[in-house]
Amino acid sequence: MGNCMISIEVTGSHHNGEPYDIDQLAKEFVLTLKSKGHTVSHAALNVGGGYDLTDKGFPLKADEPTFYKQR
Repeated sequence: MGNCMISIEVTGSHHNGEPYDIDQLAKEFVLTLKSKGHTVSHAALNVGGGYDLTDKGFPLKADEPTFYKQR
């Protein structure tokens, strides 16, 4: 027994009130964990995607000035 963190990256629908939405499924999973006696100290849905901040990932404005150029 001990602390752990579950991290899942998903692309799909959420916040539409449908039973197949990611937020609905995640909430069901949290409730299942709790019903089996696990303590869930934090559960959150973060939306908007992520940015790879390594040198091969998302460029900084100073790195590629034309990246942010308006069309």
